[in-house]
Amino acid sequence: MKWGEEEKIGVLVDNEGVKKAVEELMGDGDDAKERRRRARELGKLYHRAMYEGGSSYSNITFLLQDIS
Repeated sequence: MKWGEEEKIGVLVDNEGVKKAVEELMGDGDDAKERRRRARELGKLYHRAMYEGGSSYSNITFLLQDIS
């Protein structure tokens, strides 16, 4: 989608929709706290996988060895 073409495909979000989404994500409620906790957990898993010795790092290394 290009800039300014939102209306052509029906993607419209009003100010209230954005406000509600931000409040749900950044609020003090239990759901918001759980989302932030889960995001931190997923961030840690990502870093473990991507650095040397991690599963993604190893898989890319093996792929490069196989194709070279």
